[in-house]
Amino acid sequence: MHKIDLLQLDLNLLLVLHALLLERNVTNAGERIGLSQSATSHALGRLREIFNDPLLVRSNKNMVPTPRALELLEPLEKILLDIEGLIQPTIFEPKTAQGTIQLAASDYSIVVILPKVLKLLSDNAPHLNLECHHWRSDILDLLRNGEIDLGLGVLNLPQTSELRFQTLFVEDLVSVVRADHPITQTNLTIESYVAWSHASITIPNSPASPILHSPIKHVDNALSNLGVKRRVMLKLPHFLAAPVIVAQSDLILTLPRRIAMMFAEYVNLAILEPPIDFGQYDYMQFWHERRDRDPLHIWLRQLIASQTQLL
Repeated sequence: MHKIDLLQLDLNLLLVLHALLLERNVTNAGERIGLSQSATSHALGRLREIFNDPLLVRSNKNMVPTPRALELLEPLEKILLDIEGLIQPTIFEPKTAQGTIQLAASDYSIVVILPKVLKLLSDNAPHLNLECHHWRSDILDLLRNGEIDLGLGVLNLPQTSELRFQTLFVEDLVSVVRADHPITQTNLTIESYVAWSHASITIPNSPASPILHSPIKHVDNALSNLGVKRRVMLKLPHFLAAPVIVAQSDLILTLPRRIAMMFAEYVNLAILEPPIDFGQYDYMQFWHERRDRDPLHIWLRQLIASQTQLL
């Protein structure tokens, strides 16, 4: 059996063969694909050598395909369509998209960002799933190796070519206490702020943090710069338990404004502006460069960005 060396096959010859099989005329086939008659004839000669078959034989003004050539037409058209599909950009259709997006997010992100996103995700991409993962110290490595597709948080790193990021919103800190806490009856001062015991949320050490530097360190550093110190009676690893505890105690909890406002809707809490400015920070979504042009991920990032701008 004649064996074809694929390394010697010019894929452009397949276009010529397809045109010849359709037109059955060298001149017309050349015009169809933008080649001269001589170039098309030369290509036909090469194709005859490759397939070890005449492919087309002359009959009057046109040419007649050989049985071997007729066998080639259907698989040839499929190959050309497959090649075209390989080169053309993927058209993303949310309604038919399937799979699971691996998301790294704290409970802050899950509570503040995901409810609005999930509603639209269910409506527009009903077959897509989300899997949320805890923050880990190696979160950036997980982005690099593809175990995590997208992160939500604060990126405390110098600019790097392999990571992409987008600011979703600017966040700041407020304090919450139970609604009938005595501190709500007076103006909140540095002295009254540190006079009461506090609760705080601890954040794992990571170059990518759910919120900036961890509030416990950020607040204490700001107070230390003023020469004062507070007592942190309770440290919690998650946000969601905090409002229930604070609502039933005299503790003060300082945390991001957006989640404080959500807690106040469901638990008997009062929101207080801190006695000093703890600053602001950018809350971001970030991903590895390999996901930058993925149509599914572009669509999801745009969906998240559109909803967080409304927060």
